[in-house]
Amino acid sequence: MKHAAQKQSSLTWRVFLTIAFLLPLAACSNQHAAPIETSSEAHAVREEAVHFRSGKITLAGTLVLPAGTQRHAAVVLFHGSGAQPRDLFMARWFAEQGIVALAYDKRGVGESTGDFRAVPFMELCDDGLAAIEYLKSRKEIDTKRIGVWGLSQGGWLGPLAASRSSDVSFVIAVSGPGVSPGEQMIVYYANELRAQGVAEGDVREASVLRRDIWRYLSSRTPSEAEYAKAKTEMEQARVKRWYKRVNEQQDGLFSSLKTPAELSNPNSHNFNWYQREMNYDPVPTLRIVRVPALFIYGDKDQLIPVPESIAAIRQVLAEDSHHDFTIREFPNDDHGMYLTTDANYGNIDTEYLKTMREWLASKVLKSF
Repeated sequence: MKHAAQKQSSLTWRVFLTIAFLLPLAACSNQHAAPIETSSEAHAVREEAVHFRSGKITLAGTLVLPAGTQRHAAVVLFHGSGAQPRDLFMARWFAEQGIVALAYDKRGVGESTGDFRAVPFMELCDDGLAAIEYLKSRKEIDTKRIGVWGLSQGGWLGPLAASRSSDVSFVIAVSGPGVSPGEQMIVYYANELRAQGVAEGDVREASVLRRDIWRYLSSRTPSEAEYAKAKTEMEQARVKRWYKRVNEQQDGLFSSLKTPAELSNPNSHNFNWYQREMNYDPVPTLRIVRVPALFIYGDKDQLIPVPESIAAIRQVLAEDSHHDFTIREFPNDDHGMYLTTDANYGNIDTEYLKTMREWLASKVLKSF
C-alpha cells in the first residue's frame, strides 16, 4: 500500500515512545498534511472537521467516512506519546476498509485545547471515551460496533478504554507494551546503549542502577536510609566505564537526587511520571477486556520488550480462555510496523495491514 503520508509517517512512527515522560524523546509528530472536508474519488471517502468536548477540554479532529448510506462500524484512534496531531493516514486506511475513523489532535496539540503533559497518560483515556460519545451522536455510526486502535502508548490506552466502557466493541493495539512504563523505558535505554556499542555486561549493570534509582524516586514514602543508599549508588557509578554514556541519556539519571521531602511535592519535576505513571501495570486491565482484541508487534522493535509483552497477554489467556485475543508478531518490523530489511526499509509492512483487514472482516464486519 502506497500513500503520500506513508513516507512521512515512516520518519516519525519509528521514534514514537510509549510514555509522556516530559522528555524530548518523543518530540517528533505525525505531520500528515491533509485537506479537511474534502473527498477522495479513488477510495470514495469523505472527510469532515469535527470538535467535541472532554470535560473542560475541546478536542479537534477529522471524521473520515466511507461511501454509502448504511450505518458503519467506527474506530477512535489513540495517540502514541508526545505531541501527536490527528493521524489521517490510519484514519483514511480504516475508511477505505468501510469503517468510519475519528482522528483528533491530542490535547494541547494542533487545534485541541488543554495540555497532555499536565496529566498522567492514563487520563488521556478520557479523551478517547469522549470521542466515542461523539461518535454515538452521529447517524452514520452503528453504535454497537465502535472500537479503538492505538499505537505504542495508545496500545496501553486502547485496552484501558475497553476495560472502562461497554461502548468499546473491539480493540487493536499496535506495539502496546505488556509491561509497566518503567520497565519499558529501562528496555529502551538499554537498547540505546547497545546501539552505541556498550558491552552487554555494562548495559545490564547500568540497567540495575537505573531500576534502583527509579524505584527510590517512585516510592510514596521513601526513608532517609533509602535516599542515602540511592545517592551512594549514584556516586559509585561515576567511576564505571559506562558512566559517560548513561549520563548522556535523556532521562537525566545522574541529575541531582531529590530528597524524600521533595518527592512528595506534586508540583515537582516528573512527579506524574515517578508517582503516577511509571508503575502502571497493564495486565489487570487486560484481564477485564472482554471484547475481541488484536495485538500486533514487530520483532525488530527496539522501544518495548516484545517477548515479555506477548508473554503477558498469553498469561492472561492461560488464566481465562474466554478472552478473544489474537496475537501477531511480524518479522523485520520496527515499532511503527515499518520494514527494516534493506530492500524495503522504511516501507509499512503490507502484511501488517492485511492482517488488520482480515481480522476486521472476521470480528467486526462479518455480519454486514
